[in-house]
Amino acid sequence: MEGVKALTFNVTPWIWLRARALAGLAGANVFWGRPGGLRLREVEPPSLPGDGWVLCRTRLGGICGSDLAMVRLAQPPDSLLQAFTSMPLIGGHENVAQVVRTHSPADQAWIGRRVCVEPTLACAARGIEPPCRRCAAGEFGACESFGAAGQGRFSLPAGTSIGYNRVTGGAWGEYFAAHVSQLVEAPDALSDEQAILTDPLACSAHAVLRAELADVQAVAVLGGGILGLGVAAALRAVGFTGRVDLFARHAFQRELAGRLGATEAFPERQAGDVDDVAARVGGSVLPVRFGRKALVGGYDVTFDAVGSPATLNAALQLTRGRGQAVLLGTSAAMTLDTMPLWFRELTILGAYGRQSECWQGGRISTYALVHQWLTEGRLTTDGLLTHTFALADYRAAFRTAAAKADTGCVRAAFDFR
Repeated sequence: MEGVKALTFNVTPWIWLRARALAGLAGANVFWGRPGGLRLREVEPPSLPGDGWVLCRTRLGGICGSDLAMVRLAQPPDSLLQAFTSMPLIGGHENVAQVVRTHSPADQAWIGRRVCVEPTLACAARGIEPPCRRCAAGEFGACESFGAAGQGRFSLPAGTSIGYNRVTGGAWGEYFAAHVSQLVEAPDALSDEQAILTDPLACSAHAVLRAELADVQAVAVLGGGILGLGVAAALRAVGFTGRVDLFARHAFQRELAGRLGATEAFPERQAGDVDDVAARVGGSVLPVRFGRKALVGGYDVTFDAVGSPATLNAALQLTRGRGQAVLLGTSAAMTLDTMPLWFRELTILGAYGRQSECWQGGRISTYALVHQWLTEGRLTTDGLLTHTFALADYRAAFRTAAAKADTGCVRAAFDFR
């Protein structure tokens, strides 16, 4: 097979410092130009590490918020995430693809099938036996082997998933490699445009399933991106009938939130208006020095789907005593007022990726559950995939994804069809 086109990413501490400095003068376009780590190249298709591995031809490859943060060098060069990434890499973990080749004849039944590849490179994909404790429990999103470079039958490098390691490739290329344990067949009833939203909706659904919703009456969702919108939709998919207030930066996000299940949607800045929150969901407000106010009461559960200092602090402040704050937005080191955490005895839940979920008395992968909900009409993807681009137009794709206020972008994807 001849060389194929792919978007590669590689960054050193020097590139990080140079690009960040130039961006302060010239803006975000620096990150998808020569000073950044992103390049459109012709590369060899990835080789298959061994039995159980298949080659997938990308149909659509999504651009998620974590991808955008990676390309924009939002994480510091000494971020702990560096231990779970290997470069140079071909980005893109959100995908719809078709299996075109297998390493082993035993897997040839997959050839020609349309799949959404669950991207996590956990113990099964790495060939690590016995699996770690988390994988043994079906919690492969919390796998303890993401940084196990060279271990297991397939000797994969460090990396949480396809798109974040230097061997498998990713969905920003025409082809990528996957293990059969990652393959989830896309139902015929779903179009490619619906199926490409499986991953972000699965991340939102997993966060909702992490929370304990019994006796919960009021929920806040911080963030109007696809994760926050997906949380509102997933809450309704699991049968939650209480109040869902969503706080979003842009008007188009707030309008979409109402269609996806939010009771009301408010400008993001109103998450700091504790008087308004107290009047809406119950509670009282106490004055603090220098104009600050403390909320007593608040939401039973708060989902932070952004991960910024403002939203993380708001998530703690808006949650009632012994309530739950679920953190699913990608965050970094920051200043955090932890007083509500210990003083109100909050439960903090992290939610990363997708796993094997408990649903209606059984176990099912988050991807398969999202497909089930979509085909049953419990979930909708209407209004979520807003832009598609040819790979050659990657600069326009990233500009569009980064400038939501101007473009109305919810999710953008590369189209290889």
